[in-house]
Amino acid sequence: MRILIVDDHALVRRGLNYVVKEGFPDADVVEAESSAVALEVLHAGTAFDLALVDVRMPDLDGLELLRAIRAEWADMPVIMISTYENAPYVKRALADGAAGYLLKDATPEDLAQAINVAMSGSGNVLSPRVIQNLFDDQDSSVGSNGHSRRNEYSLTQREHDILALLAEGRSNREIAQGLYLSEKTVKAHLAAVFRKLKRKNIGMMRERLAICRSSGGTRNH
Repeated sequence: MRILIVDDHALVRRGLNYVVKEGFPDADVVEAESSAVALEVLHAGTAFDLALVDVRMPDLDGLELLRAIRAEWADMPVIMISTYENAPYVKRALADGAAGYLLKDATPEDLAQAINVAMSGSGNVLSPRVIQNLFDDQDSSVGSNGHSRRNEYSLTQREHDILALLAEGRSNREIAQGLYLSEKTVKAHLAAVFRKLKRKNIGMMRERLAICRSSGGTRNH
């Protein structure tokens, strides 16, 4: 396995390199101190199985690098690594095809899980605070009267059920088993949800999730 680490802080790169090697001893890890260097490495023809990319960097930021990678190397999963848990960053990353979004206080086990999930193509791994902040981001969906404004991008019931299970920390496989769907179908629904996240529909999503949970939701206890 070959992994590209992109971060403008040397200590962070070295730390991620160490953690990756601890979890994946056979991994060949390459470090890049900027998006520009990362693109040079990729254009040189070196094939990578996965990239770990910092969100904020001084030249081309990580979200722009994510879009560039998805445009030219669409099969290579990209996990965003950041100190920024702000919903707008997360929504952009997910809508642009990130395979995960981890905060830099994640544990080595969290990173290993995210890498395994991304490599298997079985889902997206998000830090718990990231998910919560998505639900808390209501600025664009709550009107002056305190009520959410409905629009043409409302979630379907199935998308809502899947997102509720994702917020509980379920994997795509567990969601598929719980809802009697194929993993491919779950991934397709999540892709649609992430597109809607970019369209700032989180307020309505949170209300629907609350309704789902208050009525027992889809989880069996």
